[in-house]
Amino acid sequence: MEPPPRLLDALLGSKAFPALRELDLAGELTALVPELEAGRGFTQPDLHFYDVLDHNMAAVAALDAALGDGEDNKELREALAWIDLDGSLDRKIEGIPLVVLTRLAALLHDVAKPATAIFEDGRLRFPRHGPRGAELMRERLPALGFGPTATDFVARMIRYHLRPGELIKNWPVSDRAVRKFVADLDGHILPLMLVNLSDGMATKGPGYTRENYRRHVAFVNYVTARAWAASEEGEPPLLTGDDLIAELDLPGGRLLGAVLTSVRRAQLEGAVSTKPEALALARSVLETLKAAE
Repeated sequence: MEPPPRLLDALLGSKAFPALRELDLAGELTALVPELEAGRGFTQPDLHFYDVLDHNMAAVAALDAALGDGEDNKELREALAWIDLDGSLDRKIEGIPLVVLTRLAALLHDVAKPATAIFEDGRLRFPRHGPRGAELMRERLPALGFGPTATDFVARMIRYHLRPGELIKNWPVSDRAVRKFVADLDGHILPLMLVNLSDGMATKGPGYTRENYRRHVAFVNYVTARAWAASEEGEPPLLTGDDLIAELDLPGGRLLGAVLTSVRRAQLEGAVSTKPEALALARSVLETLKAAE
C-alpha cells in the first residue's frame, strides 16, 4: 500500500495550499484524514485569526510563501545563507521528498486541538495537543500507506512544533538542553523550524507583519545554528551562539549563523584551539561579512 497519489501530488507542488483546498472542497482531504474535520469551524482564542482547520491550511500557505519565489523566501535564504536549504529539503524518506513530508506536518500540526480543548481560568486551552496529534497520526498515516520512517518523521514534527519556543524559555539555553532537542527530533532541526515558522505566520493571518516575519526568521536561524553547534560530533564547540551574542553584541540572524559556522569549521580543522582564538576569528569574520554587505 502506498500513500494516496492525489495527496502526495498536492503536497509536492510549490503551491500546495490551493491544491489542498481543492481536495477539501471535493471532500477528499478530510475523507483521507478524518481528524482534520473536527477543526472546521472550531474557533480559537483571540490570538488566532482562523479556526483550527483553516489555521492548519494557512500554515501550508505560509510554507509555500517561505519556500516560494517572493520576499519571504529571499529573507529566509539570506538568514540561513550558511545552510544548503535546497539540498536539505531535496532529501527523501522512504522515497518521499522531505519537503512533502514537511508540508504534511504543517497541515497536521494542530490536528489534535479540538480533541484536547479545555476551558481553564476562563480561557480556551489545548494542553499537549502536539503529543496527542502525534499519537493520532502514528495511527492514521500508516493506514494511508506511509511507511514507519516517514510516519515517525511527521509525528515528531507535530509533537515538537512548539518546542523551539519552550526551549528558549529557560534562558540562557544550555548545550545539554539543545542536544536533547536535537535527539528528540532525530536531527531534523530545519524541517521542524520551518513548521514552527509556518505556524507563527498562520496564527495572526493578515495581521502578521513583515517585522513579525523578520523576527521569526532570526529566531529560526538562532535555534538552527545553536542546534548545529551543540550537536556536531567531535569535541565541544569553543563558542556558542550565546557567546557571540554576549561578546560581540551580535543579534540573532544571518550573521550569527555565518560567524558560528565559520568558527566551528575552523575549530574542526584545527585552525583555532582556544576560546580567545575563536573569539578573535569570530571578530574577523564578522568584520568581513559586514564589509561585504
